Amino acid sequence: NFRVARIGDVAGAEACGALKNVIALGAGFIDGLKLGGNTKAALLRVGLLEMAKFCKIFFEGVESGTFMESCGMADLITSCYGGRNRKCAEVFAKLRLQDGSSDTFDPEECNRLWSKIENDMLNGQKLQGTPACKEVYLLLESRGLLESFPLLRTIYEVAFLGNGVASITEGIAVK
Repeated sequence: NFRVARIGDVAGAEACGALKNVIALGAGFIDGLKLGGNTKAALLRVGLLEMAKFCKIFFEGVESGTFMESCGMADLITSCYGGRNRKCAEVFAKLRLQDGSSDTFDPEECNRLWSKIENDMLNGQKLQGTPACKEVYLLLESRGLLESFPLLRTIYEVAFLGNGVASITEGIAVK
């Protein structure tokens, strides 16, 4: 039987819906590097923690229980294992690593690669993680909070600043 649960935390549910797409980019990088299930699980754990922290800072009245609902953890897991943001990020990682080419790109090349992947793979659909990633990064940067969100920061740095794909593990390292 299919069960639908209504929650009253609209802001938390909406923010989770955007942030899980950013975390799914990181999951795709992990998959492209073939780092395995334990590394991906670590990314999901840190991702969920950063999603909750982000929401608590930027949205008044967000309920902690929201992150354990379908719009939180369940949607995060689904997106990080099968969603289009994860799939495209895996291809992004593989293309950056192919043929022994340099794993560092300039930001313009990153943007071109995302556009190509989106056009080639999505049949007119659009990625949601890439624009959300840019917005989240800009917001965190404007508030001086980048160091408090190492995973969100690292995903952006790989996706748009051209940092090495393998640096994704720095975003999930315990410090």
